[in-house]
Amino acid sequence: MKKIAYLFAVIGIACMFTACSNDDDPAMPGASIPAKTYTAADGLTLKLDGTEAAGQIVSFTPSNDGKATLSIKGAPLDISSIIGGMMGGSKADQTPNLTLPTSSIIPGSAEVTIPVELTGDASSCSFAGSTETTYCTFAYEGKVSEGALDLSLSDIKLKNTSIAGTYNLMSDSPARVVWDGSEFDLMGSDYNLRDLILLMTTMYPMIELDGNKYNVMAALAAVLKSVTFGEDGSVTAVYADTKTPGLPEVTAPKGLARYVIDGNNTIRLFLSPEAIIAAQASKADDNTNEESEAFDPSVILGKINIEGLISKVVPMLSTGIPLHYGDVVNDAVEPDPNAVSFYLGKETILPILQDVSPVFEDAELRTQIIEFAASQAGDMGPLAQMFLTPALEAFPNIVNNTTTEVQFGLNLKKQ
Repeated sequence: MKKIAYLFAVIGIACMFTACSNDDDPAMPGASIPAKTYTAADGLTLKLDGTEAAGQIVSFTPSNDGKATLSIKGAPLDISSIIGGMMGGSKADQTPNLTLPTSSIIPGSAEVTIPVELTGDASSCSFAGSTETTYCTFAYEGKVSEGALDLSLSDIKLKNTSIAGTYNLMSDSPARVVWDGSEFDLMGSDYNLRDLILLMTTMYPMIELDGNKYNVMAALAAVLKSVTFGEDGSVTAVYADTKTPGLPEVTAPKGLARYVIDGNNTIRLFLSPEAIIAAQASKADDNTNEESEAFDPSVILGKINIEGLISKVVPMLSTGIPLHYGDVVNDAVEPDPNAVSFYLGKETILPILQDVSPVFEDAELRTQIIEFAASQAGDMGPLAQMFLTPALEAFPNIVNNTTTEVQFGLNLKKQ
């Protein structure tokens, strides 16, 4: 009996020490922080190199062992109100909800997952480190509690920086235009769409800047000063402020666009719709909100294959716009090793043109477009109308049946 009592006493003492030891053990970092998806409206503060980033979602998933996973992706952008505004009238009320996917803030990735080590206590933790994706490396640090997540990203560096640098627009030949397709009859002679585009954009002074009128190509050269592809994957531009006398130069903020090199002389360009909209909203006071009476947007949208267009354009917001780069195509320009064309190719442009081509099958709408273009050409209006009439009549057939190559882009020269 004494042996049994002694045994129970030993067990009791052991349990007492075990209980005391458990009371003294520190809680596992993050043990009481639940899994949650954070947005800017719900506890998320996300910064890139010290600047707040818009349009992102970050999910926090703890694993109950002092570790967790962060997942960063772009927030879907609701554009239903924008489409409804374009439709106007009662049709605006019938506009279905439409959201656009967007990419993460990390160049080249629709979504990035980061495993992190947590330090701190059960309800408040911090973390820091560095990691990599297919296209880049970067550093991170932050803190998380039950209701908030602060995350700072920095030192993004592309693994391939071969095109990084600042490029000036080639003022003597700013645009790349390639279009191989059937010709149309113009006053008894054969003409093609490429030559027509170059003629229309270099001949007529249609655009007014700072009291002077420019043709399209000259206006482009006057406004776009340079484009910089950063080693961090950012794309920024220096441009002329057309709303201010003297056309002072302005540098676009970072975050509007990012890029990665995807091989085969192709980059993928990622736009941030929310950042672009926010940048435009900051200039709202400069807008006159004047609407053109030349077109009824609802009529144009009614002719376009909207579903087809959306299916082609929308995925590129998360997967990137494929942008090729290579030698400048222009017989009038001397070869220059520092000159590079950045352009959209046939695989991107032609399907979009095919969805838009029904607009030009409507004779009445085609006439409105021609009359509007002619009105913008001033004294050259009659000539513009003469060229555009047969071209737009032939446009649907050329786009849908005979185009073998089409490229549009910019010609830039690296500094």
